Amino acid sequence: MSEDGGLRLLLERAAILDLHARYFQGLDSGREAQVRGCFLPDVRAIYHNRPVAVGLEALMADSLTPFFQRLATRHTRIATHFMGNVVFERIEGEEAETEVYAIAFGVRARAVRDQVAMMSLRYMDKLRRTEAGWRIAERVQSMDWGCHVPASTAMEMMARVNSPQPSLR
Repeated sequence: MSEDGGLRLLLERAAILDLHARYFQGLDSGREAQVRGCFLPDVRAIYHNRPVAVGLEALMADSLTPFFQRLATRHTRIATHFMGNVVFERIEGEEAETEVYAIAFGVRARAVRDQVAMMSLRYMDKLRRTEAGWRIAERVQSMDWGCHVPASTAMEMMARVNSPQPSLR
């Protein structure tokens, strides 16, 4: 591979990593528009063995809007997705395939004591480059395991989003 080809591949990988990070950040901060921007309008996706969602609106209605509603109603007080291993199966021209491992934490409000739901997730994606950058064209999300433990403390998602960021200056 030429030096230019190697540099181009690194830039493509960085752009794809940024796409995945924006997706998780959008979920955790309750930014539905940011999450929508990660997908192609004609996306095909399966989340947690649900039926195939064809198109962005079907995906949002079936799998993602309920997540945002749980954040908005404080059923889930806060969520954190941590992106782990990212395997680049293929990057060729305008198409790529990745497998992303993630650990998701959600603090769920309960009457007596909040609980932390923990899940090990995998995202097997086919991506396509557009004029606006890389977007998810096909996704299969699987949950490998999950559990619940009592929460000892949790900041409300809206308090985190609306609070001023600390500064060292």
